[in-house]
Amino acid sequence: MKYIGKVLFLAASLVAVQSQPAFNVGKPETQVQPEKVQPETQAQPGPTLKAESIATIVKQQFGSTFSVATNLATSFIVSDFDADGVEDVAIVADSKDPLPDSYDFKYEVSDPYNSYFGYGNPRVTAAFNSSERLRNHSLLVILGVGKDSWRTATPKAKYVLVNVPFDTVEAGRMLTRKKNKPPIFVIKAIESQLMDSAVWFDVKKKKWHWEPGGSRD
Repeated sequence: MKYIGKVLFLAASLVAVQSQPAFNVGKPETQVQPEKVQPETQAQPGPTLKAESIATIVKQQFGSTFSVATNLATSFIVSDFDADGVEDVAIVADSKDPLPDSYDFKYEVSDPYNSYFGYGNPRVTAAFNSSERLRNHSLLVILGVGKDSWRTATPKAKYVLVNVPFDTVEAGRMLTRKKNKPPIFVIKAIESQLMDSAVWFDVKKKKWHWEPGGSRD
């Protein structure tokens, strides 16, 4: 009888132990689950707020003739294009005529693409992009300064780059021709059915350049 009693006692203890983890495991899952969902819910307004602030900066820095492009996957990229340790920004925008407001808003219009082929006078070439799908956007570049970087009211410099062909843009890096020099940050202009190219800033000459890259399959 004592042996049977011990067996029954052990069986009851095992049942109690096995049933306990099912309750304890289920409890943390209900606590962790909201933490996974909450950041996604909070992050949703982010792109909208960024787009609104970018549009405001474009209007303040370049005038109302420019509007942020809405038909591309990426409308702006942040990088350090002049290698001074301060963030800069390149914004994809549309404008029927980028030249007239250049004096009032103190930005420089440049055509690095046509300059590569020997003719890049933006006073003439700025009108070339109106009929070509890949070249009907401008790249608005703000070189930042100070703790506010490109968001500052008075940037180091501002540029409008016209006629650069691309479907989308990304931040990229490119090796320089000078020995022992680190790669520089560039605007990677991607033509999805043709090739990638690089738009980069010559700090010494304060000039933008375009260079073809590898072809895309």
